[in-house]
This record gives sequence, C-alpha cells and structure tokens, in this order.
Amino acid sequence: MIPAISHVSPIVTVGVPVYNGERYLARAIESILAQRFADLEVIISDNGSTDGTADICHRYAQQDRRVRYVRNERNMGAAFNYNRLVDLARGRYFKWMAHDDLCAPDLIGACVAILEREPAVVLCYAPTTFIDETGRPLRTIRDGFHFRDPRPSDRFRRFLPLARGWMNPVFGVYRTDVLRQTQRIGRYPSSDMILIADITLRGEIHELSESLFFRREHREMSVRANPSALERQRWFDPAYRGRAPLVHWQWIAEYLRIIRCAPISLGEKIRCVTALTRWVRWTRRELLGEAITAVRYAPVLRK
Repeated sequence: MIPAISHVSPIVTVGVPVYNGERYLARAIESILAQRFADLEVIISDNGSTDGTADICHRYAQQDRRVRYVRNERNMGAAFNYNRLVDLARGRYFKWMAHDDLCAPDLIGACVAILEREPAVVLCYAPTTFIDETGRPLRTIRDGFHFRDPRPSDRFRRFLPLARGWMNPVFGVYRTDVLRQTQRIGRYPSSDMILIADITLRGEIHELSESLFFRREHREMSVRANPSALERQRWFDPAYRGRAPLVHWQWIAEYLRIIRCAPISLGEKIRCVTALTRWVRWTRRELLGEAITAVRYAPVLRK
C-alpha cells in the first residue's frame, strides 16, 4: 500500500548530491520517484555543475512537487554538498542517493519498515548489486554490517575489520536526528567509513536480506576519477592546499574522536579503544609506510 503524501513534512528525505552528473542523473531521480513508498521528498544539491545537470533538475522539480532543487554557485566539495542535504532535510528518515546509482522500487519502504518496527536500529540498508555504465549487473555483495548487538563496543569491534573498500551502507536510510548528531561526511578521504563507525556507537545497523540497491561502476565515478590520496582529498575539499594526507593516521585520530564524543559509558569507551588498539596492529604496515613517506618528503615540502 502506498502511503499518502504528507503536506506537513515527509517521512523520508532523499538527498542527491551532484556535480556534472547529466549522464546518469535522470535515471537516478526516476528510481527515487518510482518508490512504492511515496511519502518522501527529493532534494537535489547541485555543486556548481557546468553541464546539463541544472536543466535536468529544473525539469523534475517542475514535474513533481516532491522534488526540490538547490544549487551552489561554485563547487564546494563533496563533503559540503553531502552535509548540506542533511541540513535541508525535513524527513524523519534520511537517505543519500548518488546521482549515478539506482534503487529498486521497494528499497525505501523496506528500510522504513525496519526502522519503524525496531527503535534500536538507526541505519538500515540493502546488499549492493554493482552495475556497469549500461545498467548490466556485475556482482552482488553483502557488506556484512548487520550489527544488532546491544552493546556499542561489540558493534564497533565487529565493524573495524570490515572497514575496507566500498562503504555501501552509507547509502542506507538513517534516522535523521541520529545522523545530525554525528560529524556526517568529513573533509578527508574515507570519511564515510568514520561516519558508519560513529553510527555503530549510536545504535544498531540492519542489513536487509534482498539486494535492492544498485551502485554504478564507471570511469567518471569519484574513486576512479581521483585515484591518488591527494586527488581524493581535494574531491572532498577543493580548498585543500596541503600535501597528501596521512590517511591511516587520520583514521586513528578520527576513531578516537568519535569514541570520545559518543553518548556511551566510560566502560564502553575503554572497550572501543581496546578494539581500536588491536586494529592498529593489523594496519601497522600502512602506518609505517605513511610515516616514512612523510619524513622522506618533509624537507622538500618545506622549501
């Protein structure tokens, strides 16, 4: 059954950050508007696109009153654009939707059903099917972030060894009030990983059984268009003018920060730090490599 559309505020806000996304944007918007769960709003935040993105957005905003279009006059970086959408959201639940991805018609409804039924769950997401430029399925993966443990430290401990590669749960459906309590997307590479870690400290995560989310792999996607750490840093924050970040060292600092700020007991924080210490041992090779690189190039960078 399709719920009636709320005239006061929608149940779900879908935020679409986009920059020069004319190739895939229309299909992404269509997949949201085709959701069987209709009580939603779609906010598209255009990061100063220079292609036909604005025309596409204006067209959908005129056709469907659930669509709202906002635009930054210049590219403010991915972090700013993602976080702006959270600020603008009116829904009780929130979902980011990349401009090149697709959703099955039942995705949002299935996630909302879990969130309505399970008050301890703060993020619900579906397994991911990767698709190519034409929409052909490539592979389906279960991310394994089904963390229904009541203790925050157990959820955090289970998260750490999985925090590699694609962070697909970031495109799930959140409780908006909980998401706003986090630092959201930071201005540094892999900040989506830190966000999901923060979420584990604030509530349970539920992974659906059916793959209802389709993530597109193509040459222009951010991780391929920005292969180096410095390029990814500037994708998140174009104003960044420093050297390549010490990614793994920054992760440690951010993990410690979210543990310190989490609304959990001192005992739980100690357990989280203990789990992080074990994780540091697993990544010592990367940490050492970054430290050596920083020392080697420091004299050059000071000139």
